[in-house]
Amino acid sequence: MRHLLTRLALLPLLAAFASGCFYGPHPFFGNTGNIYVSWTFSGASCAQTPAVTQVMVSVLNDPLPIQPNTFACQVGNPPGQLVIYNYNPGSYLVSLSGLDVNRNVIWSGSATAVVNGNAFITVDMSPATPSGPTSIANLSWNFATPVGSFFPPCTASGSVDPDRMDSVALYVDGANAPAQTYACSQGSGTGQVSTPSLAPGSHSLQLVAYQAGLSYPFAQSTPVSVTFVANTPATQAFTLDWLVGGVGVAWTYPNANACAGTVTSVSATFDGGYSMSSSCETAVAPFKRVPATTSVSYALTVDAFGTGAQPPVVYRGTLPAVPIQPGTFYDGTPATVVTVPLN
Repeated sequence: MRHLLTRLALLPLLAAFASGCFYGPHPFFGNTGNIYVSWTFSGASCAQTPAVTQVMVSVLNDPLPIQPNTFACQVGNPPGQLVIYNYNPGSYLVSLSGLDVNRNVIWSGSATAVVNGNAFITVDMSPATPSGPTSIANLSWNFATPVGSFFPPCTASGSVDPDRMDSVALYVDGANAPAQTYACSQGSGTGQVSTPSLAPGSHSLQLVAYQAGLSYPFAQSTPVSVTFVANTPATQAFTLDWLVGGVGVAWTYPNANACAGTVTSVSATFDGGYSMSSSCETAVAPFKRVPATTSVSYALTVDAFGTGAQPPVVYRGTLPAVPIQPGTFYDGTPATVVTVPLN
């Protein structure tokens, strides 16, 4: 039986497999080796394709079935790799199927691994075609017009902007899990993205924009009913309404010379953990992405710190209720700044 392990478990066990038997098609001359398999979904990772819970792996021209043959999606998420051990030299067609929670095949793909020593492949899967006629929709999006200029930017995946919106998730027919996730920049402006293949008929589509790794969304559309016609892609534009807002935070010192040695840094924090650190001299700290509703206000605390390995709080000021409106952001003017006196 062939053994399968993740890459991290490979090194301690190489010796144990060095003398084992090899299985597979008749070899040509060359070196035996292992097949290292990674996978993506139209370039996206497992985290960006949460509808896939497992991946089923088979080597189509190998008479010895892989056992077990189904793995958690993250096992093959680059750079972590699934390792299929002990292959004779030759070409092997590795086939992958991405499964949803009900074990339906929703993504599929394959690639050829040529073994002459270890072989490394990455299979970029595509949405699987369901039985019967299907269609797709091409989607684009923009955002409701904000008030102010300091709002979160829609960026490509991999941006280092701390206030970025880097992802947009597609929800189909009210599902709790996204059907697909895109980089925010892919469908904005003149860009378009495609939905997974869906059966003809009316489907409800909703988009949610967020930053990967944060627990709250930045903007979302209302659900839109789109009619899918077999072999005729539909086109749908979305406007996402803001779910975050922002404000500029300023502060004043009781001592005009506080920045001359007494204070080295300042922290402004809204309750709920939304904070920003600034220098003593900073005039305004702009907040871009505090979760916002029309009925909620936040307490705001500003601390000025002194020197030392664990600097003490030299001055502190609070405001008990600062309203944050969705879609309203700091614009660089005094009208959108709250000022906290420090004592």
